[in-house]
Amino acid sequence: MLNLILALISGALGGLITAGVSEANRRLRKIYVLAFTLGGMFFSWRTALAVFAGSRPAISGSLGGLDFRLAPDPLGAVFAIIVSTLWLFAALYSFGYMEEKENQRTYYSFFMVSLSATLGVALSGNLIALYLFYELLTLTTYPLVIHARTKEAMQAGKKYILYSLSGAGAILIAIVMTYARAGHLSFAGGPILQNSAGSGLNWLLFLFIAGFGVKAAVMPLHRWLPAAMVAPTPISALLHAVAVVYSGVYGILRIVYSVFGHELMAAIPFARILPWVAAFTILVGVILATRQDVLKRRLAYHTISQLSYILLGAFTLQPWGLTGAILHMISYSTLKITLFFCAGIIAEQTGEVNVSKMAGAGWSLPKTMASFGIASLGMVGMLPLNTFWSKFFLMRGGVAAGSWPLALVLIGSGVINAICFIPTVVLSFRADKEKHPYLERG
Repeated sequence: MLNLILALISGALGGLITAGVSEANRRLRKIYVLAFTLGGMFFSWRTALAVFAGSRPAISGSLGGLDFRLAPDPLGAVFAIIVSTLWLFAALYSFGYMEEKENQRTYYSFFMVSLSATLGVALSGNLIALYLFYELLTLTTYPLVIHARTKEAMQAGKKYILYSLSGAGAILIAIVMTYARAGHLSFAGGPILQNSAGSGLNWLLFLFIAGFGVKAAVMPLHRWLPAAMVAPTPISALLHAVAVVYSGVYGILRIVYSVFGHELMAAIPFARILPWVAAFTILVGVILATRQDVLKRRLAYHTISQLSYILLGAFTLQPWGLTGAILHMISYSTLKITLFFCAGIIAEQTGEVNVSKMAGAGWSLPKTMASFGIASLGMVGMLPLNTFWSKFFLMRGGVAAGSWPLALVLIGSGVINAICFIPTVVLSFRADKEKHPYLERG
C-alpha cells in the first residue's frame, strides 16, 4: 500500500517543490524533477510487480459522500509502468530542450503534477477515481498546451478544453446512469453491469465511448489533437504517446471490460459497429498523416490512426485482440515518443519543421535520423520490431471475431504507414553531404 501511495504522490510533491524554486535556479529545479520522476517510476514499478505477483494493494475512502478507490489490476499496472518509465525519458529530454526557454518553473511544475494525474488514472479502482483523475489530467496539461502563450497556443488550448469538458460531461452522465443500474462503481468483482439488461444500454455505451473517445482521438472527436502540436515537443510526446491520449484509450478499455464485460458487449447492437469505427479511424488517420508537410502534424494525425489499433483489438472482444491491444500500447508508446523526440531535435538543430525541406538533415543528424528510421519501421510493423507482433495478434483477433476485412485494414494501413514515413528518412539523405555540417554532439 505504501508503494501505491508514494507512486501516486511523487509527481504532485515534486511539482509543488519545483514551483517553489526560483526561475533562475535551473540546476536545482532539474535535480528535483529528476529525483521525483525517478521516485514515481520506482514506486510504480514496485506496485506493478506486486500486482503481477498476485497482490492487490488498495486504498479506499470517501470523497464528498462518494466512494473513492485506488486498486490497480494487471491492466492498470501495465499502464502505470508505461507512464512512469516514459515520463523519465521525457524529463531527461526536457532538460536539454527547455534549456533556453522561458517559464520553466510553470512548465516543470505542471509537468510533474500531470505525472500524478496520469498515474491516478492507471491506479484507479472504480469509476469515481478514474473520472476525477481523468479530469485532473485535463486541468494540469492545459497550461502545458498553452505554454508559448501565443495566439495559436491559446486557440489550441481553448479547443483542447472545450473538447475535453464536453467529453467529461458525457462520461459524468454515463457514470450516474451506471450507478442507477448497478448500485456501485467498483471494478472489483467482475464487470459493473454484468447483471444488467433492458433498454438504454446502447445509449449508455455511446456516452462512455464518446466521452473517453475525445482524448482517445476517435474520429470525428479528434480535432483538438493536431492543434495541440503548438506545445513544446516533450509535451507533444507525452500528449500523443503517454498521458492524455492513453488515458482516453485506457478509459475505453475499462468501459469495455470492467463496466460492460465481454458477454454484455456482445449483446449490445451499438458495440457491433465499434470495430468498424476504429477501422475507419485507422485508415483515414494515416491517410491524412501522409498529406501533412509539417512533421509534428504528420505525427499527430498518425497518432489518431495508431490509437485505434488498440481500440480495434479491444472491440473484437477476443483474447487475441486484447493481447494485441496491450502489446500495441507498450510498443506504440515507445516508438511514438522516439519519433517526437527526433522531430524536436531536427527542428531545434536545423530550424526546419517541414518534411519537404529536410533534404540533408540525415547528414547533419545521422544518429537522430537513424533513430527516426528505426521507429518508422516499427510503425510499419516490420520484423523483428515489437509492433509486428502486436499487429499480428490484432489480426488474429479480427479473424477470431469472424471478420477478415478487419485484418485487411491492418495490412493496408501498414502499407500506408510505409508511405508516410520511409520517404522522409530517404529524403533526409538525398543531398550533398559536404553542404550539411554535422550538428550532433558526441
